[in-house]
Amino acid sequence: MSANESDDRGGLLRSVLPPDQVDRLFDFCGAHGWKLLAVGGVLGALPPLVGLEQGYYMTVVSEMYLFAILALSWDVVGGQTGYPSFGNMAFFGIGAYVTAILVKDFAVTFPVALVAAGLLAVAFAAVIGAAVLRLRGHYFAIATLGVLLAAQQISRNLDITGGASGKILLSVPSGTTFYYLFFGVLIAEMGVVYYLSNTRFGFVLNAIRDDEEKATAMGFNTTYYKTAAWMLAALFTGVAGGTYSLFNTFIDPQTAYNGAWNVELIAMALLGGSGTVAGPVIGAFGLHTLIEVVETAFVGWQLVLLGGAVIVTVIGFPEGVVGTIREYASEMAYYERGGMAAVDGDDAEVTADE
Repeated sequence: MSANESDDRGGLLRSVLPPDQVDRLFDFCGAHGWKLLAVGGVLGALPPLVGLEQGYYMTVVSEMYLFAILALSWDVVGGQTGYPSFGNMAFFGIGAYVTAILVKDFAVTFPVALVAAGLLAVAFAAVIGAAVLRLRGHYFAIATLGVLLAAQQISRNLDITGGASGKILLSVPSGTTFYYLFFGVLIAEMGVVYYLSNTRFGFVLNAIRDDEEKATAMGFNTTYYKTAAWMLAALFTGVAGGTYSLFNTFIDPQTAYNGAWNVELIAMALLGGSGTVAGPVIGAFGLHTLIEVVETAFVGWQLVLLGGAVIVTVIGFPEGVVGTIREYASEMAYYERGGMAAVDGDDAEVTADE
């Protein structure tokens, strides 16, 4: 590619996404995060009020909120802390089964069962996290995958869970109720993660991600912070699983510990931009919409799409949508302030010396 072609392409990109406007957008979002979250809460509450009826489209949007919860929960550990977990669906399954058992077998009211689901998922994360979070890298990833597989097998062998046949449930709440439940949990989780990201807790998680040895040397108990982050992820994932069990009216080991979903939620977080609040939500909305279209128009190809999305994201957009746009704006601002001229000048001096 010639220099002129490169300049033309760069000029076209700058005309579509002017770096200064991108910087202003990120600055605005950072300064008005709570206001934007409130606006999002109002807009998300409107569809059922203005005509979105129970049925296919409400179900799709509800599932979109569900996947956003799961992706953001994974990102608390995988993105903010830098520990890529492959076992978050274990918390989802625990929440789903706890809710199903309490509601169907013990006639516990749904709200109480949902709270119990979240608390037991947190307790499970605390016990398991104290052990597996001492591992790092691929050892941690494999250990969390083992936790997921073990939880699935245990649920398959217990009578109280219905074994491999699962449990059929009667859904008392309406589709609109589930819509608001999923949306409410998502807004609450975004608020909690956004708040923590600007506190000492969030800064320590990012320090662990960037260099855990230095964080330890600074006196931080990294195992404590990692376990707390995993417990937070388990809380929202468990509540989401508990809500889904009645939303779906059926739960079995395959559904509760869905392996494809385990990959999807990671892909969503990476696609949108891990380590951010908005990135996993954007990735969940975008990828789930695309998968839904493929499932409707090209039945059986959704896993091919998912695999392709993972490959494209890892190779072409390792920072995700949010990270890539932010990096682009920073690079363009650097070049426009004479960065390339400085580099060219240094190269010219080196050549002259040689």
